[in-house]
Amino acid sequence: MRQHLNQFLAELKSLRNGIKSDRAKTVNKIATRKKAEGLATSWLSTHSSQLLSAGQISTDMLDKYSDLFRQLLKITGPSNLSASYLKLLNAIIKSFREDIILVLHEQPPTSASLALLTTLFKGLPSDEDTYLKEATGCALKGFLRASVVLGWCAAISRIHAKIEEIGFATFNVTSAQMASQQKGRFKRFNKVFNLSSIGDLNEVFDNDTLWVLEGMQIIDSNQHTRLHSCFEMRCQSAHPGEAPITEFNLLSFFSDLKEIVFDNPKLSRTSKAPTTASTGP
Repeated sequence: MRQHLNQFLAELKSLRNGIKSDRAKTVNKIATRKKAEGLATSWLSTHSSQLLSAGQISTDMLDKYSDLFRQLLKITGPSNLSASYLKLLNAIIKSFREDIILVLHEQPPTSASLALLTTLFKGLPSDEDTYLKEATGCALKGFLRASVVLGWCAAISRIHAKIEEIGFATFNVTSAQMASQQKGRFKRFNKVFNLSSIGDLNEVFDNDTLWVLEGMQIIDSNQHTRLHSCFEMRCQSAHPGEAPITEFNLLSFFSDLKEIVFDNPKLSRTSKAPTTASTGP
């Protein structure tokens, strides 16, 4: 990949030199415009996705260069200013070697499976997306326990936001109904809550929140069991112990969060009110 990127950078420089030497006010030569179009397309369709899958370059950095190449692609029609080409090419070439090529030299390759985390979650609210970007960054650096803790923060942030959206009164009434049951699945649940704010909800143990979430029929018993396993992995990751967190554990953890929390229609957010994720006990 480094060889291809070095050649790609050389072609970008060649394109820039050609436009400079032509000294025309606008770029009208079909060959020049086609070369610019080809290089921009190559980055957007091939190089950026390969680098994303490799997991060695941050998504923010890849987005930065993709934005520049999209702008370059837009001006490849006839009669656009040479100065516009040169401005974009200079911006791309200036730090491309340091930002992309040298980073590939300095960082060991990430496993293909962990690299999937960079594309697993898209279009999330900014508060959740921040947690998951940090979780992904930790995973790609090999800090798997930290990745689990941050991933759970993102999940509980979504759950808290949905409870706030539905209303704390519903959460309170449901907990009281569950605590009054003498038989059935909730017979051992004995906590009654009187929440009035997201701050109050942040004080509720995540384990209790999952129970009330089931009582509210937002998740079923099987989903609750799987999320409880995710929560236990979060606790194991946040406290000293010998239980290992492997790559396979991590992928299973994030797969469950995606399917049960983030892709669950019953937990979808219709409002974007910011919430603060609990870190659990």
